[in-house]
Amino acid sequence: MKKLIFFILLVFLFGTIVVQANPLVQTDETNSTNTEQSAQTEELTDTEQTATPTDNEAESKGGGIVWMQLIFGGSYLLGVFILFPLVVYTNYHEKMLGDENPDKYKIPEDLSENERNDRAEQVLQGIEDKLTPFTDDEGNEMVTITSGAQAKYVRNGLNYIHTRLCPTDPLLKARTKEFLGVYKDRTTREYTGSNWILGCAIGILVFMGFMDISMLLEPFTFIHLIGIAFYYLSSRTAKYALEKRMDNFKSRKLGIIGGVMAALFAGFSIKEYVSVNGGPWQRDYESEGTSTLMLIVVIIMAAFFIGFLVAFFGVLNFVINYSTSFVNPLKKPEDWYQAKFNEQRVAVVS
Repeated sequence: MKKLIFFILLVFLFGTIVVQANPLVQTDETNSTNTEQSAQTEELTDTEQTATPTDNEAESKGGGIVWMQLIFGGSYLLGVFILFPLVVYTNYHEKMLGDENPDKYKIPEDLSENERNDRAEQVLQGIEDKLTPFTDDEGNEMVTITSGAQAKYVRNGLNYIHTRLCPTDPLLKARTKEFLGVYKDRTTREYTGSNWILGCAIGILVFMGFMDISMLLEPFTFIHLIGIAFYYLSSRTAKYALEKRMDNFKSRKLGIIGGVMAALFAGFSIKEYVSVNGGPWQRDYESEGTSTLMLIVVIIMAAFFIGFLVAFFGVLNFVINYSTSFVNPLKKPEDWYQAKFNEQRVAVVS
């Protein structure tokens, strides 16, 4: 038996084919009337002109369905197969920065101990210059991380010192540890996503299991589960970004989806009254029942729509929370040093 959930998916997947096949059903009656008099030419012209808006409308509807297919399919492809591994990799390496693992140490053999200490001091000074200065409550001048670009720079710098330089100077070790503490504190992440989106996405799986438990063994289930995990991880906002959001919006969450769903559920509190022939006003339970049923249908449709967009919302959250701070797995620490500090040398010489 064709299940409702697959019917909804098939509507989006094959909607374009149906819409585009529609004009082919229409028969061209012009060939069958070629023997008629030329007086009928004006009527045929009017008919063609009348049909033109209909064809344009069908094309516009087909274009809308194509866009929805791109949003649904593209979000899952981009979010699940590309951005999700990147988010997992970033979260792991943010927490593991400074981990004492000898397997990560790759000290260059062409650098002496003094040269490694000098280079570590150079990187630490670059980090300090990159950060945002501020004055604490006791009047001390401090520096901190206030943007994703700064967090990425600090992470790459400390990772290069920790895995390639391994300085022996106690002062350099203390400064490295101090900056590591700042990084750990400022990159602490907190979930700020919408519970409505998670609930709707999980609700789709619950509905599938309710219809037929075997549907949960379909490949879509696995992809959708990864989409849910991707949305949750991409909704984890770093402390420095959360402070900016509080300053700009006075809230940890934007709450757009929650506001829409709350507005829909608020419709259940609407009461309807009717007065017959000028008589007293009485509750119109029949109209309220009809409105309630329509509202339930709208809420279910909205929940399904939001649930299937979980990967799309995850992509948006990735742009907000990770686009400037993600850890690039293809870039080695020494490549980062050469790119950053060679630029500085070129700038000084020029």
